[in-house]
Amino acid sequence: MLKIKKYANGRFFNTEEKKYIKPEEMAELVKKGTEMKVTLTKTGKDITEKVKAQFSEEKAAKTSKKTKAKAKKKTELPFIKTDKLVKWIGDTIDQKIEKLMDVIKLPSRDQVTQLDQSIKELNKKIDELKKAQEKAAKETKPAPKKSGTPSTAAAAAEAAAKSPAPKA
Repeated sequence: MLKIKKYANGRFFNTEEKKYIKPEEMAELVKKGTEMKVTLTKTGKDITEKVKAQFSEEKAAKTSKKTKAKAKKKTELPFIKTDKLVKWIGDTIDQKIEKLMDVIKLPSRDQVTQLDQSIKELNKKIDELKKAQEKAAKETKPAPKKSGTPSTAAAAAEAAAKSPAPKA
C-alpha cells in the first residue's frame, strides 16, 4: 500500500520513495487503481476517498466537454494556482503596507534612500563652500599696519576724550 501525505499547500509526498508527486502523477495512480492511503500532514486525517473522488472527477471531466470547465476550477486551485495565489497574496500585502505608510505619513524605503542621497549631496556642497570661503578669506587678508601710526579707532577715542562735553 502506497502511503502519501498531503501538505497544506496542496502538494502530495510519497513517504516510501521520499519524493513529491505531481497532480498529473496522482491522477495516473488513481486511474491505475493503485492501492494508497492519503493523510493530511497537520491532522493525520485519512482523506483517501476524497482525493480519489477528486482525481476521478478530473478523469471524467477530460472525457466530457461540458464538465471540463467545472472540474478545472475545482482542481486548479489547490494544485496549479498555488504559486499564483502566493504571489497574489504577497502583492496584496505589499499594497496594503504602502497604503498604511501613506496614511501614517512614514516615508517608504525609496523615499528614505532618496533623502539620504540628497543629504550626502548637500554635505558635499557645504564642504565645497567652506573651502571656497576659507580660500577667499586668505586672499583678502588685510595688510599689516605700521606700528608708528595709531589706529583709527584709537585716534577717534582719544579725540572724543579731549573734546569738551556738550552742555545740556
